[in-house]
Amino acid sequence: MRILLKVLALLGAVLFLGSCSEGELTATNGLKYKLLNAGEGEFAKNGEYLLVNMEYKDENDSVWLSSEKNGSPIALLKDSTWENSVGSINSIFAVLKQGDSVQFSLSCTDLFKHTFKSPIPPQVDSTATLTFNMGVEAIYDMEGIRAWQQQQQQQLMAKQKEDAINQKEEDLAAIAVHLEENNIDAQTTETGLSYVITQEGEGEKATNGSLVRVNYTGNVLNGPYFDSSYEEIAKEKGIYTEGREYGPLEFRLGTRSVITGWDEGIVLLNKGAKATLYVPSGMAYGPRQRGATILPNSILVFDVELVDIIK
Repeated sequence: MRILLKVLALLGAVLFLGSCSEGELTATNGLKYKLLNAGEGEFAKNGEYLLVNMEYKDENDSVWLSSEKNGSPIALLKDSTWENSVGSINSIFAVLKQGDSVQFSLSCTDLFKHTFKSPIPPQVDSTATLTFNMGVEAIYDMEGIRAWQQQQQQQLMAKQKEDAINQKEEDLAAIAVHLEENNIDAQTTETGLSYVITQEGEGEKATNGSLVRVNYTGNVLNGPYFDSSYEEIAKEKGIYTEGREYGPLEFRLGTRSVITGWDEGIVLLNKGAKATLYVPSGMAYGPRQRGATILPNSILVFDVELVDIIK
């Protein structure tokens, strides 16, 4: 299934553009298809790009790929081989003009044999018949497709920024609730890192560029522990790894060798200081999952000790 999704993702994501059936038609390679909507645009020339939307599902009405879920159609470069690609769905792309939408069925066996030219993966039902809905949203030349791709990138970046802002608000609210419920008096930086100094150290504080050695124990906010540099705590929390060499972690501050929450939190400490850091997900691993415990957008809590600042 994963291989099939990756390959078809290169073909496009489906417009449901009406239902004005004009009967069954046949592509140059013999594949039959039904025209759902006749567009008023032009056919793509060789070297131009079709912006194609796609959805396909099996006999059980299980959707295997949908442009609506993927969030964007895919650009396909038209070339002269499409018209004569025997048994391939490329031959149907070849007869579509801007605004056209079609429907057709194809067995998994034929799809992999003629379109993908690869064996059927063992996890894919070789007896399945897939129903495809495809539509041509637009046709672009090289300049047009570059402009479209730039617009898509800007939209993606804007969405990621908006998602990050919303996630930060949720994280800060969750941390505030946790602190209040547990009667914890914490300070919060401008970036959203909350912290409590549990033991004062001595001397100057660490700075960006300093080589430091830090002991730590980490857990998900209101959740399980996932790591510790202390062997005894690792055994106590059920996260001990046989053969691991436990002890302080050594790294250079401000070089992104650790999460942002650590880079910002450790510079608040001097040698010998201990603190608890409440790290919003955006200052940790964000939407990325890190193993079975740290799920996407997890808020992390670290008990840290700045063991040494190495000059």
